Amino acid sequence: MKAEGKPLPRYLNILFWLLVVGICSWILVWGDYSFYKTWRQKVQLQELNESVSKLKAVNDSLRQENERLKTSPEAAEKAAREQFGLTKEGEKVFRFVPAPPTNKGEEDK
Repeated sequence: MKAEGKPLPRYLNILFWLLVVGICSWILVWGDYSFYKTWRQKVQLQELNESVSKLKAVNDSLRQENERLKTSPEAAEKAAREQFGLTKEGEKVFRFVPAPPTNKGEEDK
């Protein structure tokens, strides 16, 4: 035989379900260690790790370039010529300036 008791009043039933939904939403969304915040931090960590990897690659290439410029006089001379426009004594340098763009509308008139 089943013991039947008084059914709970409707407002207590609604209050119970609101409490359950509130606790679940706190766990999933709003809490300090909620699933949403944990997921966002994981995504940010992946993005930061990718950024660190790219920066390490750039750092390594710059370190190699620095070492090459320190040890090779030819590389240092090439860098001085290309980056700073330096020339040897008696050398002539020709610089070609591109022509300014022309407007098509003015040519037709």
